[in-house]
Amino acid sequence: MMELDLMKETCQLAILDLGGLEVLLNLLDTNDIRCKIGSLKILTKISQNVQLQQTIVHMRGLQRMVNNLDSPVKELQALAAETIANVTKFQRARRTVRQHGGIRKLVKLLDCFPNSADLRANMEKDLEVARCGASALWSCSKSTKNKEAIRRAGGIPLLGRLLRSPHENMLVPVVGTLQECASQISTIQELQPLFMELL
Repeated sequence: MMELDLMKETCQLAILDLGGLEVLLNLLDTNDIRCKIGSLKILTKISQNVQLQQTIVHMRGLQRMVNNLDSPVKELQALAAETIANVTKFQRARRTVRQHGGIRKLVKLLDCFPNSADLRANMEKDLEVARCGASALWSCSKSTKNKEAIRRAGGIPLLGRLLRSPHENMLVPVVGTLQECASQISTIQELQPLFMELL
Protein backbone atom coordinates (compact mmCIF):
# COMPACT_ATOMS: atom_id res chain seq x y z
CA MET A 1 0.00 0.00 0.00
CA MET A 2 2.91 2.34 0.64
CA GLU A 3 3.67 2.23 -3.08
CA LEU A 4 0.32 3.91 -3.82
CA ASP A 5 -0.07 7.67 -3.94
CA LEU A 6 -1.77 7.83 -0.54
CA MET A 7 -2.21 11.61 -0.74
CA LYS A 8 -4.64 11.23 -3.66
CA GLU A 9 -8.27 11.34 -2.58
CA THR A 10 -9.19 8.56 -5.02
CA CYS A 11 -6.68 6.22 -3.32
CA GLN A 12 -7.87 7.23 0.13
CA LEU A 13 -11.53 6.56 -0.72
CA ALA A 14 -10.64 3.28 -2.45
CA ILE A 15 -8.97 2.08 0.77
CA LEU A 16 -12.16 2.99 2.64
CA ASP A 17 -14.51 1.37 0.10
CA LEU A 18 -12.53 -1.89 -0.05
CA GLY A 19 -12.44 -2.33 3.73
CA GLY A 20 -8.77 -1.40 4.02
CA LEU A 21 -9.35 1.14 6.78
CA GLU A 22 -10.88 -1.50 9.06
CA VAL A 23 -7.89 -3.80 8.47
CA LEU A 24 -5.42 -0.98 9.21
CA LEU A 25 -7.21 -0.12 12.46
CA ASN A 26 -7.40 -3.79 13.51
CA LEU A 27 -3.62 -4.07 13.07
CA LEU A 28 -3.23 -1.51 15.87
CA ASP A 29 -4.58 -4.13 18.30
CA THR A 30 -1.94 -6.73 17.40
CA ASN A 31 1.24 -7.43 19.36
CA ASP A 32 3.42 -7.12 16.25
CA ILE A 33 5.24 -3.78 16.40
CA ARG A 34 6.13 -3.83 12.68
CA CYS A 35 2.45 -4.33 11.74
CA LYS A 36 1.45 -1.41 13.96
CA ILE A 37 4.15 0.86 12.52
CA GLY A 38 3.25 -0.09 8.94
CA SER A 39 -0.43 0.54 9.62
CA LEU A 40 0.23 3.93 11.22
CA LYS A 41 2.51 5.03 8.36
CA ILE A 42 -0.46 4.58 6.03
CA LEU A 43 -3.03 5.98 8.48
CA THR A 44 -0.93 9.11 9.02
CA LYS A 45 -1.18 9.91 5.32
CA ILE A 46 -4.78 8.95 4.61
CA SER A 47 -6.13 10.52 7.83
CA GLN A 48 -5.81 13.95 6.26
CA ASN A 49 -9.04 13.17 4.38
CA VAL A 50 -12.11 14.57 6.23
CA GLN A 51 -14.31 11.58 5.41
CA LEU A 52 -11.68 9.16 6.67
CA GLN A 53 -11.18 11.21 9.86
CA GLN A 54 -14.85 10.79 10.71
CA THR A 55 -14.83 7.09 9.82
CA ILE A 56 -11.73 6.48 11.98
CA VAL A 57 -13.54 8.00 14.96
CA HIS A 58 -16.71 6.01 14.19
CA MET A 59 -14.65 2.77 14.03
CA ARG A 60 -13.05 3.48 17.43
CA GLY A 61 -9.69 4.07 15.78
CA LEU A 62 -8.71 6.94 18.08
CA GLN A 63 -8.97 4.73 21.16
CA ARG A 64 -6.54 2.29 19.54
CA MET A 65 -4.12 5.10 18.70
CA VAL A 66 -4.30 6.44 22.26
CA ASN A 67 -3.51 2.93 23.57
CA ASN A 68 -0.37 2.86 21.41
CA LEU A 69 0.96 6.08 22.97
CA ASP A 70 2.08 3.93 25.92
CA SER A 71 4.39 1.85 23.74
CA PRO A 72 8.10 1.91 24.60
CA VAL A 73 8.82 2.07 20.83
CA LYS A 74 9.50 5.71 19.95
CA GLU A 75 8.55 5.43 16.28
CA LEU A 76 5.19 3.93 17.24
CA GLN A 77 4.53 6.71 19.75
CA ALA A 78 5.39 9.40 17.19
CA LEU A 79 3.23 7.89 14.44
CA ALA A 80 0.26 7.41 16.78
CA ALA A 81 0.51 11.03 17.98
CA GLU A 82 0.88 12.36 14.44
CA THR A 83 -2.18 10.44 13.28
CA ILE A 84 -4.16 11.70 16.29
CA ALA A 85 -3.13 15.25 15.28
CA ASN A 86 -4.63 14.65 11.82
CA VAL A 87 -7.87 13.07 13.02
CA THR A 88 -8.79 15.50 15.83
CA LYS A 89 -10.08 18.24 13.55
CA PHE A 90 -13.63 18.12 14.94
CA GLN A 91 -15.21 18.19 18.39
CA ARG A 92 -16.23 14.54 18.74
CA ALA A 93 -12.69 13.39 17.92
CA ARG A 94 -11.14 15.79 20.44
CA ARG A 95 -13.59 14.65 23.12
CA THR A 96 -12.82 10.99 22.38
CA VAL A 97 -9.08 11.54 22.92
CA ARG A 98 -9.74 13.25 26.27
CA GLN A 99 -12.23 10.64 27.48
CA HIS A 100 -9.77 7.82 26.84
CA GLY A 101 -6.86 9.41 28.69
CA GLY A 102 -5.14 10.65 25.55
CA ILE A 103 -4.38 14.18 26.78
CA ARG A 104 -2.39 12.88 29.75
CA LYS A 105 -0.49 10.44 27.50
CA LEU A 106 0.26 13.13 24.91
CA VAL A 107 1.54 15.50 27.62
CA LYS A 108 3.82 12.71 28.85
CA LEU A 109 5.39 12.56 25.36
CA LEU A 110 6.56 16.18 25.78
CA ASP A 111 8.95 15.21 28.57
CA CYS A 112 11.71 14.32 26.12
CA PHE A 113 14.62 15.37 28.31
CA PRO A 114 14.77 15.91 32.08
CA ASN A 115 17.20 18.78 31.55
CA SER A 116 18.36 20.47 28.38
CA ALA A 117 22.04 19.57 28.99
CA ASP A 118 21.28 15.83 28.83
CA LEU A 119 22.16 14.71 25.32
CA ARG A 120 21.33 11.04 25.02
CA ALA A 121 21.82 8.75 22.06
CA ASN A 122 18.05 8.70 21.44
CA MET A 123 17.65 12.47 21.64
CA GLU A 124 16.61 12.83 17.99
CA LYS A 125 13.90 10.18 18.38
CA ASP A 126 12.76 11.72 21.66
CA LEU A 127 12.49 15.15 20.04
CA GLU A 128 10.42 13.70 17.18
CA VAL A 129 8.07 12.05 19.70
CA ALA A 130 7.73 15.39 21.55
CA ARG A 131 7.08 17.25 18.29
CA CYS A 132 4.32 14.82 17.31
CA GLY A 133 2.88 14.98 20.84
CA ALA A 134 2.82 18.78 20.66
CA SER A 135 1.12 18.65 17.24
CA ALA A 136 -1.59 16.36 18.62
CA LEU A 137 -2.08 18.61 21.67
CA TRP A 138 -2.34 21.66 19.39
CA SER A 139 -5.11 19.95 17.44
CA CYS A 140 -6.84 18.80 20.65
CA SER A 141 -6.51 22.22 22.33
CA LYS A 142 -9.28 23.72 20.19
CA SER A 143 -11.63 22.36 22.90
CA THR A 144 -12.08 24.24 26.18
CA LYS A 145 -12.18 21.05 28.28
CA ASN A 146 -9.02 19.80 26.59
CA LYS A 147 -7.20 23.05 27.41
CA GLU A 148 -7.97 22.47 31.06
CA ALA A 149 -6.97 18.80 30.74
CA ILE A 150 -3.60 19.84 29.25
CA ARG A 151 -3.02 22.23 32.16
CA ARG A 152 -4.03 19.65 34.80
CA ALA A 153 -1.75 17.04 33.20
CA GLY A 154 1.24 19.37 33.66
CA GLY A 155 1.52 20.30 29.99
CA ILE A 156 2.18 24.03 30.38
CA PRO A 157 5.64 23.77 32.03
CA LEU A 158 6.68 21.07 29.54
CA LEU A 159 5.53 23.19 26.59
CA GLY A 160 7.37 26.15 28.14
CA ARG A 161 10.57 24.12 28.31
CA LEU A 162 10.21 23.17 24.62
CA LEU A 163 10.10 26.89 23.70
CA ARG A 164 13.90 26.78 24.01
CA SER A 165 14.11 24.35 21.10
CA PRO A 166 16.10 25.65 18.11
CA HIS A 167 13.92 23.56 15.74
CA GLU A 168 11.16 25.49 13.96
CA ASN A 169 9.11 22.33 13.36
CA MET A 170 8.99 21.89 17.16
CA LEU A 171 8.24 25.53 17.95
CA VAL A 172 5.22 25.83 15.65
CA PRO A 173 3.01 23.24 17.44
CA VAL A 174 4.36 24.25 20.88
CA VAL A 175 3.53 27.94 20.37
CA GLY A 176 0.21 26.98 18.73
CA THR A 177 -0.79 24.90 21.75
CA LEU A 178 0.27 27.60 24.21
CA GLN A 179 -1.66 30.21 22.23
CA GLU A 180 -4.82 28.08 22.38
CA CYS A 181 -4.36 27.36 26.09
CA ALA A 182 -3.68 31.03 26.90
CA SER A 183 -7.41 31.73 26.66
CA GLN A 184 -7.67 30.16 30.16
CA ILE A 185 -6.82 32.52 33.07
CA SER A 186 -5.26 29.66 35.07
CA THR A 187 -2.93 28.93 32.15
CA ILE A 188 -1.86 32.57 31.82
CA GLN A 189 -0.83 32.53 35.49
CA GLU A 190 1.30 29.43 34.84
CA LEU A 191 2.83 30.94 31.70
CA GLN A 192 4.03 34.21 33.26
CA PRO A 193 7.06 32.78 35.12
CA LEU A 194 7.99 30.68 32.07
CA PHE A 195 8.08 33.75 29.83
CA MET A 196 10.10 35.67 32.43
CA GLU A 197 12.74 32.90 32.32
CA LEU A 198 12.95 33.22 28.53
CA LEU A 199 13.47 36.98 28.61
